[in-house]
Amino acid sequence: MSQGSRRVAARRAAGDDALLAEFDLLDDEGDKISASALVKQAVTAVLVACIGLFVVGAVSATSAPYSTAVTTDGSAISGSSDVTRATPSTTDQTDATSAAADTSGTDADLSRSAVRSELTNAVAAQQESARGMALSDTAAQVTEAAQTAAADQRAAALNNANTAISTEAQRIADAAAQAAAAKKLGTLITSTPKQPNVIDAATLALLATIDNSAPWVTPIAAGSYTRGAVFGEYGMWSRYHTGVDLDAAYGTPIRAAGSGVVVASDGGGWAGIHVVILHADGSRTLYAHMSSKVAQPGTVVKAGQLIGYVGMTGRAFGYHCHFEYYPPNATVGDPYTAADPLPFMLKHGVTI
Repeated sequence: MSQGSRRVAARRAAGDDALLAEFDLLDDEGDKISASALVKQAVTAVLVACIGLFVVGAVSATSAPYSTAVTTDGSAISGSSDVTRATPSTTDQTDATSAAADTSGTDADLSRSAVRSELTNAVAAQQESARGMALSDTAAQVTEAAQTAAADQRAAALNNANTAISTEAQRIADAAAQAAAAKKLGTLITSTPKQPNVIDAATLALLATIDNSAPWVTPIAAGSYTRGAVFGEYGMWSRYHTGVDLDAAYGTPIRAAGSGVVVASDGGGWAGIHVVILHADGSRTLYAHMSSKVAQPGTVVKAGQLIGYVGMTGRAFGYHCHFEYYPPNATVGDPYTAADPLPFMLKHGVTI
């Protein structure tokens, strides 16, 4: 039996009478189908099968996420998820959690950095404000100190000026008192008859032998004394000072200021141990408060000759030589008839 006959028999066994005629035709012409026709049909069938498989796969891939679960009795479970889909592994979830944590940590770090930056700026601004206030306070203190110092300086200057004015006023008052005292003393001296200075013949003979060519000198060698109270100065020693004091150490040599004759020491008890020298012009010089003397009355002395030593006898306060000058008409023993010895010594070229 041919292949066509077999198909016809199968169709008939299946009861498909409608197609009997077609298969009869094929049966008649079956023996005439060539091998190339069979190959073409096979290829066509394969292509159609591939296309069908492709379509079925595409439909399955498209509808799989939305598929509906079916129970064992065939009923659908609405809203159930597709149990055929893959479930993410625990490792992937851990990695995702770690990544989220890392991202969260990074965000937190960024947030903390921003807050820290804001706090730093706020602290810097506060410190700058504090420095500004401190500088302002310091400037105010410096200004106040400068004003106080200036006020103190002005007060000190005014104080000094007032002191100077008071001192000058006192000096003027003292000068006026001295002038009044001198005027009164001059009146007393003028009104008091003076005893003439009588020089005996022996003293006159000695005056004729003195060496007037010797230059005058200071009573104490220069550099060995310090000038103290001067003529006319007020002090506790008397109404006013009647000579010039040459302060020196105890035992310092005292010399004759000019050539002359040593006369009687009648200057008074206040002078202590003293020497009086009569000079050629009739004037006299007196050297008081000696510790001892070497020139005796009636002795001719030359300028610069040793006559005694510094002491503190009589009414004296400290070691010194009290040097006085008496003009020709003055009276030794009345110290208030003495004159200023400094101008007298200057006439002889000596500065004390």
